[in-house]
Amino acid sequence: MTSSLRKLHLHLVSDSTGETTHQMGRAALAQFKNVQAIEHIWTLVRSEDHLTAIEAAIEKHGGVVLFSIADRNLRQQMEAICHRHDIPSVSVLDHVVHTVSKILGEPEQGVIGGQHRMDRAYFDRMEALDFTIQHDDGQAISTVHNADIIIVGVSRSSKTPTSIYLAHRGYKVANYPLVPGVKMPLDDFPHQSMFIVGLIKDARRLVQIRRNRLVAMNEQELTDYADLDKIAEEVASARKLFNKHKWPIIDVTRRSVEETAAAIINLHSRWMENKGDEV
Repeated sequence: MTSSLRKLHLHLVSDSTGETTHQMGRAALAQFKNVQAIEHIWTLVRSEDHLTAIEAAIEKHGGVVLFSIADRNLRQQMEAICHRHDIPSVSVLDHVVHTVSKILGEPEQGVIGGQHRMDRAYFDRMEALDFTIQHDDGQAISTVHNADIIIVGVSRSSKTPTSIYLAHRGYKVANYPLVPGVKMPLDDFPHQSMFIVGLIKDARRLVQIRRNRLVAMNEQELTDYADLDKIAEEVASARKLFNKHKWPIIDVTRRSVEETAAAIINLHSRWMENKGDEV
């Protein structure tokens, strides 16, 4: 018997963009089944008037509060509001900040939106994103040697979304499609000095995705692009190519983009460590 869906009001309060509290909330809820989160998102909370509006919503709906507020006075008021209405709350960065502060022997500065400031890392991410967009789907082959990561795979194996996700993590990524009958341009590059990973996906799943794409493009005729036997051959050929060059292979059939990217980052880290040992 299926359990009934439980609803939870989740108040996400931040003095900045709210990205941190949002991600923390999603990560926590992923650990529970049959829960529907009703999100109340409050960003750029920097005044008592804003807290008044938040308190009204808390009083009306109840639930749980996740907040990230650097200003000590506003943070104390937020905690008082939750205590007043007997609502559980978590200041999502406090434990991490206090731990780092203890290790460094320095007090935190209470910088609003500090994790999003436009420092060198921010501009590196923007540069990585620009590079990745320019090198999407086999473009700009002449500068592929500047990539941190190269993703290769058959059509509709999540190469582009995975590349963009990695770019937001600061990696310059190029991705290249394997097209039946077309020579792969990377054969002209020294593979030993480049980190390349191959993505594959179950042929039956690819059939569904490609047929949906054809429908979206108003293509009525069923071509080899969406033929199960042809796709199975593509996948087998791709695996053979990856094994030939000893590139790591990731089956993305049951993986989210985030999970695929995490696996690639782990593989890249090990590759960098091994590369360092060889120097």
